[in-house]
Amino acid sequence: MKLFSSADVRRLLHNKYVAVLGDSIQRSVIKDLVKIMQNDWFRTENQLKGKGEMSFANDTRHVGGSLGEMQKCITYCKVRHYRTDHHLVWFYFLTRVSS
Repeated sequence: MKLFSSADVRRLLHNKYVAVLGDSIQRSVIKDLVKIMQNDWFRTENQLKGKGEMSFANDTRHVGGSLGEMQKCITYCKVRHYRTDHHLVWFYFLTRVSS
C-alpha cells in the first residue's frame, strides 16, 4: 500500500527548502525521499548497500565521503544536496550533538 506517490511528495515540497541534520539513518531517509521525488520507487537492494558514493540519484556531495577520509570520529562531516527547479533538499551529517 502506497501512502504517498511521487506527485504527492513533489506537490507537498514544491518551493520548499528541506534541511535534515542527522546520522546515517537520516541519510537513508533522505535517499528514499530523493528517490521517491523522482519516481514512485524506493531504492534497489544495491542502492541500499551503497556508501560514500559521489552522487546518488543526481544529488551532489559537497563535503565528506570519498572526497575526504571516511572515518569514525567526532570531527567527520558530510554535506549533500538534491536540487530541482522547485525543490531543494540538504543533508548535514552529524557525528555528535552538544548541549
